[in-house]
Parts: sequence; structure tokens; C-alpha cells
Amino acid sequence: MKRLIQLIFVLVPFLALSQHALFDMANSDLPEEDLLSVAVDTSGNRWIGTANRGLVLFDGAEFVSFTKENLPELKGDYIDPIFVDSKDRIWVSYSKPETGIAMLDGNTWNNFSEEEIGTHSIVTICEDAKGILYFGGSKGVVTYRDGKWSELNLPEGKFIIRDIDISSAGTVAVGHDNGLLVFKNGKWTSYTEQNSELKLETVRAVKFDGKGKLYVGYGGGFGGADSDRGGFSILENDTWKHYNKSNSEIPDLMVRDIEIDKNGVLWMATNNGVIQVEGEVITPHFFREGRFMNVVVDIAVEEYAVWVATNFGLIRINRFFR
Repeated sequence: MKRLIQLIFVLVPFLALSQHALFDMANSDLPEEDLLSVAVDTSGNRWIGTANRGLVLFDGAEFVSFTKENLPELKGDYIDPIFVDSKDRIWVSYSKPETGIAMLDGNTWNNFSEEEIGTHSIVTICEDAKGILYFGGSKGVVTYRDGKWSELNLPEGKFIIRDIDISSAGTVAVGHDNGLLVFKNGKWTSYTEQNSELKLETVRAVKFDGKGKLYVGYGGGFGGADSDRGGFSILENDTWKHYNKSNSEIPDLMVRDIEIDKNGVLWMATNNGVIQVEGEVITPHFFREGRFMNVVVDIAVEEYAVWVATNFGLIRINRFFR
């Protein structure tokens, strides 16, 4: 394996040290640098989705590639998203040329076609406390449990889903191209720019913390006079709080992904680096100099590291606690 280049050391509030390291085609056997997704299983394997070269497994020492040529169940080269469920099964959404899902259960790969799933262009996968899996895409949401696929009944309308998350209490949040849906106490509530404090109609990321707060990441903004649009918001007990360029240190108004580590620290993927949020302290992380040089697409967290999928390779942020 090629030598890994250590990039920089950054002192972060409440942490002893964050150490960034980059894996790219120059210093590793990563088959492509245009990455779309990353997930970590219970054995510490990192599963990486690429835009053109299929699925990659990184065990910490070697990169192993899976494509439609060497894995028949994987019928597409574009891999996004990847999800590891509570049974440690690996769910892989693929497209180009075919669309569907490959699933690794133990040592066995399975395939679910677009027709079998009942929707297509799956862009988000999550799981509730009962083990029910939720898959969102361009035709709404479907669920999977005990080998059975079912359509989730959403409010009337057409919804292009961007993200789904479910709280420990069973509240469901669905971000879509025209707002936010929340299912609580047996009913759906629809939030839009017109009927709520939602700051942008496109909701790309949703995440509940352990206390029931809902973090909402938006699909961009316009800067300048409109710099209060986009960024991210927090919804707690019907009260909104907003973070954008006009009132915080966030470097970009598009939030593609939100993850929470074991210490309750939030990590957000943006078009301009990673946002780290600890309480009211917001710390941007940049990896290269220049405009459009820090596009981050997906994040996965494990105990002492944060894995960052970018369009220029895979980044590991090692975290050392006091």
C-alpha cells in the first residue's frame, strides 16, 4: 500500500487534538478520488462509494474494489448511499447503468431491483429502534422488515426525498425538495417556507440528537443579501434557532450531511469543508486552499475518528480526547 500523507494538526476547542490525513490516488490504492459516500461497520471496515468505480472496502490496511464486473449483485458504478444496519448488514444503493440495492449479510450478497423495491434513485437509508429500515428517493419512502418491502404513507403530494432520520422516541423527520415532514403522535406535520421558520425549501439533511432536538441542513443559499438563507437550523419544542453566514462561523450555506459522535459533537458536510459543532462553538475544517476546493459529500463517525468523503479523496480526522 502506498504511503499515507499526514496533512495538518489543528487545535480544536474541548479536544486535545484533531489530526487530518488524506487518502487519494497518489498515496493509496483508492481507485478514484470522486467519492460519494462512506460508512463504517462494527468491525471497523470503511465502505466507500465512488462516482464511477463502484464500491470500495478499506480495512485500515488495504483498499478492495467491488464493481459490476467482479460482484454480480452490484449492477451499477455510482454508489450512494451506503448504510450499516443494527444487524451489521451493509446496504449499498447503486445506479448507472442499472438502479437497485445490493446488501451484504454476513458473507452473502443479495440484490434488490428497482421493481422489487418499489421506488428508485434511493438517496437515503436509516433504521428505527424496531429494526425497520427506511429508504427515501425520488418516489417517496419505502420500508423493509423481515424480507418485506412496503410503501410509507406520506401526506398527499409528490416528495423527492433527500434525507430521513428517526429519534429514539420514534419521531420521523423527512427532508425533501420542498420542505420538511415530521411524523409525531400519529400524525404528519409539513413545514415549508410559507408556514414555518424553515429557511430554505430544500432540506438536504436531518438528524435528531439524543435529547430530541432536530438539526435541519439546507440545500444552499445565495450569499450576500440572502446570506440568512440556508445553513442549518435547530427545531426543539416548536422553537427554531438558525445558523448561517450572517450570524455564525459556518463557511457555507449547503449542508449535505449531519452526523453525531459518541460525545454529542456534530459533524456537518458542506460545499466548503466540514463544520464541527460543540454546543455554541462552531469550528470549520478546511483541507485545501481555493474556491470549490473543499467540497465534502458525506461523513461517517467512529469512536476516535471521523471519515470524510470528498471529491478529492477520503479524509480521516483522528480525535484524541483529554
